[in-house]
Amino acid sequence: MKIERDRTSQELGAQNWSGIDDLSMRELRHDLRQPLATVGLIVDTVLSMSTSALPPDALAALNRVREQTDWMAELLRSTEHEQPLISVVDLADTVEGSCLATPDDAPYDVGFVKTDETDVLVDPVGLKRSAWNLMDNARRAVADGGRVEVCVRRHRQDAVLEVGDSGPGFGRMRAQQGHGLVGVRRFAARYGGDFRVGTSNLGGALVTLRLPLALGRVASCGR
Repeated sequence: MKIERDRTSQELGAQNWSGIDDLSMRELRHDLRQPLATVGLIVDTVLSMSTSALPPDALAALNRVREQTDWMAELLRSTEHEQPLISVVDLADTVEGSCLATPDDAPYDVGFVKTDETDVLVDPVGLKRSAWNLMDNARRAVADGGRVEVCVRRHRQDAVLEVGDSGPGFGRMRAQQGHGLVGVRRFAARYGGDFRVGTSNLGGALVTLRLPLALGRVASCGR
């Protein structure tokens, strides 16, 4: 009986903490929407008034701020649903957006190769977060100079993303906060895929994300 009472108390405690967490998340979403909207409005106003007079670097920076503001707003919207919204998206298109975000003055090069159409059935926001995490790790590895090579291809019934870099490799980079790669691994497992790490041909790390192709794409491949 004592065990049952303790277990019930723990469950109730967990429920109470869950309610507090939900309330905090709603308040956070509410507090963040307004400043994000304000930043977006300021950028749009500047772009609409003086695009022709802005230096190319300034124009690119403003567009980058706008993209990041939209992405943060999208992340906030994704937290409003208990279950993520699932749809068919092209893995290559998602990854290419992350690759093209590389600054022009970066001390490293990024190469992107797409060999196939790679439609997958996943949470688009989660996929974009995973792609950003993988690219962010690769960029940090070559922050002082080097190269990142990204390939999106199809292997049998899987869409495959490979990100390799010329950095020091896993275990030899300075520590960073966060759990980006853990999140990528969980994302892959959630949608029936897998995530692996190894060594790239460039001498640094190689990360590989595999996700099952969407059913329509798999069917068309077998014809």
